[in-house]
Amino acid sequence: MKNRSTFRTIRALLKKNGQERRSMFRQKNFDFLGFFLRLVLIAALVALFVVFFGRFCDVYLAVKTAGSPDPVGRGGEMLTILYAAVILGMTIACLGLFDRELFKADDNRLYSALPIGANALFAAKLVSVYLEQAVISTVVVLAINLTFGFHAEVSAAFWVTTAALCLLLPLITIALASLIVGPYQLLKRFLKERFVVLFVAATAVLGVLFWLYSIILGAVKDLLLGDSLRYFFNDRIIGKVSKAASLLYPGRWIGNILTGVDLGLSWLGVALFVGVGFALAIVMIRLILTRSLQERNVGTQYFRRRGKTVRPQRSTFLALIKREFLLIFRTPSYAFSYFSVALIMPLMVYFCMDIASSLVMDLVGLQCDLELAIFLTMLFGALTNVFCGTNISRDGENFYVLKAMPIGYREVIFSKVALCAFVMGISQVASAVLLAASSLLPWYDALFVLAVGSVFGVADICIATRYDFDHAHFSSEENGEIHESGGTMSVIVVVGMLISFFTGGLLFVLKILDRLKGFGAGYLTYVLAAVCAALAAGGALFYLLFRLRKKYYEFTGGGL
Repeated sequence: MKNRSTFRTIRALLKKNGQERRSMFRQKNFDFLGFFLRLVLIAALVALFVVFFGRFCDVYLAVKTAGSPDPVGRGGEMLTILYAAVILGMTIACLGLFDRELFKADDNRLYSALPIGANALFAAKLVSVYLEQAVISTVVVLAINLTFGFHAEVSAAFWVTTAALCLLLPLITIALASLIVGPYQLLKRFLKERFVVLFVAATAVLGVLFWLYSIILGAVKDLLLGDSLRYFFNDRIIGKVSKAASLLYPGRWIGNILTGVDLGLSWLGVALFVGVGFALAIVMIRLILTRSLQERNVGTQYFRRRGKTVRPQRSTFLALIKREFLLIFRTPSYAFSYFSVALIMPLMVYFCMDIASSLVMDLVGLQCDLELAIFLTMLFGALTNVFCGTNISRDGENFYVLKAMPIGYREVIFSKVALCAFVMGISQVASAVLLAASSLLPWYDALFVLAVGSVFGVADICIATRYDFDHAHFSSEENGEIHESGGTMSVIVVVGMLISFFTGGLLFVLKILDRLKGFGAGYLTYVLAAVCAALAAGGALFYLLFRLRKKYYEFTGGGL
């Protein structure tokens, strides 16, 4: 009887969760544009992966060791490494889902006061996590296995295993994430108020990720430009790859199962890993979940450091800038979304410039380093400045406090613009220095890119700030932290990308016409880029200031 009641509770909780997810699409502030952009981005990434992974399969499966091909061995190594990377990525995503569903969900406070057993609540949350992971798993597994299956000789068992793997892979990642969710939560508690350590760590991780991204881009370039990658895989390299792949468990088990090698041991390894992982993890998560529910009800006590002495009074404008800086820096998600990304932006420009410059030259025979640098600086600068679309919303209800103070509206708005412009300026200077120091651009072109990129950056900031002011969306969280912006960020992303592609497209068209017609008007790149930057900055500043005083004092926005 008790088991039947628990099952009904789990079913009711899952039904409630499903209804809440479906109701999101009917909400007035649902970000349809952002949802569409995410679907387009996922589809584009899958399509690119299919194309380049197919090309890589043709190259790697044909590699010979000791003078003879071994497609089964090469296929197993390739699938092992791929699925090891997939398991790592899905495990990180699963940690985020656990954090959201088990420890941060608003409904946990309500559930803790209702006659709902801990077993039923935990099971329902775990099923929700599994379903979300299964969606990711299905897309990833089909993209990998369908591509591999069309470029290699596979048996019927391969396709049956593919279908089973869509449902099995989430069990592996959940078991793995469950084992490390305890240390992960302890690490989060340790870093919660250690803002400098967290910021440095997040920035370093992001930098490493973009370094790996540049390596992948380099391999893609080699695939596009010829057979240089084919000659890279000699016996020594293949030996190292094979040795590394043999250590990548549980990805190794999946690679063996798909290629039909050591099936019994591989299936046994997967079964034991999932079973033992769940058995050990359930106890750990239950303990952490119970503590989390108690903290959400009674709160957590934090000991504060001894207060500092009062410092000399500073100007209102500088005080507002400091307030903006501390609000961002002391909110880890904000600091990562803006400061970390802004610091990494020069590396993004450098990596893409280094690869795209030679790629464009080899494909179309056109030397357009300056035009390419302007386009990449504008594009990545616009994506970095998207965070400025929370300049008003992240204040939450405190924005009304600012309005009630004897502070002019220009000081309030321009303090936000000034901080963003300062951060953007540091990022642009670092980008220009990196381009000049690496000899990708002469120093005078790097200075021109710095000037143009900074002007476009100010335009992005002004547009984002005013649009957020007109469509402010205050958070309902107790700490006021914004987790979704009601479509504001998506609109700003689209506007920034349109400006970047329009200006970059004009510059490339002008360069091509100059090459075809031979009228020797290379200086027009400087003129056109400067004119576009001035027009963008002028239009953005007008948009920011248009009827700003009237709307500021009549502001009643921020509703959910």
